[in-house]
Amino acid sequence: MTTFRADLAERIARADPAGLLYGGIVTAAVLAAVSAHAETTEHVAIATFAVLFLYWLAHVYVATQTMQYGGDRRPVHRRLVPAALHESSVLKGGIPALTVYVVCSLLGAERATAAVVALDFSVAFLMIAGYLGALRAGLPARQAVLEGVAAGVLGGLAVFAKTLLH
Repeated sequence: MTTFRADLAERIARADPAGLLYGGIVTAAVLAAVSAHAETTEHVAIATFAVLFLYWLAHVYVATQTMQYGGDRRPVHRRLVPAALHESSVLKGGIPALTVYVVCSLLGAERATAAVVALDFSVAFLMIAGYLGALRAGLPARQAVLEGVAAGVLGGLAVFAKTLLH
């Protein structure tokens, strides 16, 4: 694996790939659903961020409770910051697609067009994450490509859902 790909795969591994992927998937799904019925690009962006934020809060809550089950006796306000920092990967995974949507909108793209571009970005994000994960696991390049395609299928389903909603 080239140094660039290895470095990127390592950064993803350290950043909690599950959270990054969850954030990316949630953002794509919300963008697909909300952009089909919202009247303004602002509504799409705000609603998408609000759902992503609530999803992150749910992860933070679960993490604080899981800490207790692991024997952490600190009060919730002492567990909250470490949980929020650890679960920030959910936000980090969703913000890029939302940023693509907002930038496309600011550049004059119609609401639906900006959403499709952001969804396509999400599919590429999922594919790259799957591909890099497979390479990091030591799979051969051909199998890594198949892993990337399989990872992108979920994002593809979000794009398909958007076409059904329009």
